[in-house]
Amino acid sequence: MCLTIRRTCVCGREEAQFMHRDNILPKSILVNLYCPSCRSQASWDGDCMTEDNGWVLEFDIEGARFLMWHKGLLDEVTPDFIFDQGYCSWNGMTPHDLEERAILHAELAPLLNQDRLAYINALKTTMLERVHDLKAAGWRKAQNI
Repeated sequence: MCLTIRRTCVCGREEAQFMHRDNILPKSILVNLYCPSCRSQASWDGDCMTEDNGWVLEFDIEGARFLMWHKGLLDEVTPDFIFDQGYCSWNGMTPHDLEERAILHAELAPLLNQDRLAYINALKTTMLERVHDLKAAGWRKAQNI
């Protein structure tokens, strides 16, 4: 089970959805979120920050290490590990993935009532194209699909 959390970036312009794998880390483990518009406000510290396509995530890395150690996870806990292993990562492949996929489903919904097989094929084609576009744009989670 994963906990889903919405967070607003430092400047307040953007909101992102996060999932926390196995609910090991609390929502407070993400100290700051910087969107591409406010990322210049971040004083980069690779020991507690990671980046994904213009977004910067700042973690309480000591807190994360303690909580993960307490749960018996003895891997080297880094910001990249936390993000890439899903302990605090986008809910989907991007900060807005769930909303964007809902729009795609809604656009294809009329086809569902007309021809179920055509709907499934259109959905498959659309999602494959979407993943291809996300990979090309450099989104981290899309790179492994």
